[in-house]
Amino acid sequence: MGCVLSCITNLFSAFTHTSINTAVDEIDKYLEESYKQRGVTMDDGKISLIRGIYNSIYYAGQVLGAVLGPHLPDKYGRKKAYIATTIMMTLSCVIQAGATLTIYPEILIFGRFVGALFAPMNDAVMLLYCQETSTPKMRGVLNSLFTTGYSVMALLGMILGMKGVLGRDLTVLLAVPVPLGLIGCLYLFYLQETPKFLMITKQDKTAAMKSLEFYQGVKEENDQILNGYLSERKEEEEKSSYFDLFTQPHLRKALILGNASLILALPFFSFLLSSTYFMGKIGISDHTSQLASTLIAVLLILAFLKYLAMGGIFGYMLCFGLSLGPISFSIDSELVPLQYRSSTICLVFSINSIFVVITNVAVEPLMETIGSISILFLFVIPCLLAVIYLYFSLPETKDYETHQIVQMIKDGVKHPIVTNQHNTNGLKV
Repeated sequence: MGCVLSCITNLFSAFTHTSINTAVDEIDKYLEESYKQRGVTMDDGKISLIRGIYNSIYYAGQVLGAVLGPHLPDKYGRKKAYIATTIMMTLSCVIQAGATLTIYPEILIFGRFVGALFAPMNDAVMLLYCQETSTPKMRGVLNSLFTTGYSVMALLGMILGMKGVLGRDLTVLLAVPVPLGLIGCLYLFYLQETPKFLMITKQDKTAAMKSLEFYQGVKEENDQILNGYLSERKEEEEKSSYFDLFTQPHLRKALILGNASLILALPFFSFLLSSTYFMGKIGISDHTSQLASTLIAVLLILAFLKYLAMGGIFGYMLCFGLSLGPISFSIDSELVPLQYRSSTICLVFSINSIFVVITNVAVEPLMETIGSISILFLFVIPCLLAVIYLYFSLPETKDYETHQIVQMIKDGVKHPIVTNQHNTNGLKV
């Protein structure tokens, strides 16, 4: 289930990112011909500007979507939110593919914005599904599939975007996610609502038991598991507000921890989208650079001397695929109570999108101006500071339920406090 959900969720963001970057010549050709037919002459600079707007509008949509995103899954349920966002993101691909048959690139940009608007909610609901349907021991495994799905879809986009595959037919290339999205919607209709949402928010034990049996099977301890959810309901009964994430110390700390973990992922986006440029700047030939860029995506799925520098990029991307990426993108949702989970995921992802835009915009001009030393200031130092903060502040989440992790953050400890009085949860009483 986790593999399918991860691919459904990352189909829009990863596939459309890498496919249009691989088929960049076809995008430029479409833009030039469209404006030419409208009587507007576009030089290379203006074409690059329009293409840059098309790429960057995704992050603008994410920021706005993060503000609107949390309410639908919290009010109407994870399943309805997942289906609604998947439909809208599939529709955005229809709009983009259709736009290439017109002479109006503005429609193309609008279609990408529509998909980006619903992307934060889609990401959030996928992580919520993985967390709220799994056991504590399996939660980390399912969460790790988020970036694996991103890598698979990114690689698919790179391959299909090549000129020898679909790179010469922009309409077909942009339409690839449409049938896959429709199949994904059918699969989501088949799934049950999450047992935690039914038990904690809807307070429907019968439906929650049915859902729990659907995802984890019929077990004697199912009653005990549902009763354990009641510990989170105590947090749920408190009125929640978006501003609580900034005013309540333990929620604010969880928000900071989530953002610190995603700082470690910042180099990933620049390396993924601009790896060919980086390798060209350090003296790697064009042919080797293009081959290496594709190998980077393969490394993600499997887990200043110029070739040492190239090896450093490979090493980072391999570590990202093996553990850094899966943990960074999912850890924030494990640190807060249920009613704040959607808001936290959306807000953390939107803040990260802002940092991604800043670093992606700044990296190439800085490389041209001050050279490779710019990587030190953009990525190395921020990542080092984030690692130090996470080492001293992030509690252990493995094998612990959410209410236990929240209590650790409140207590300012990295492991549960054990007292003389026996407690099955291992927490102070």
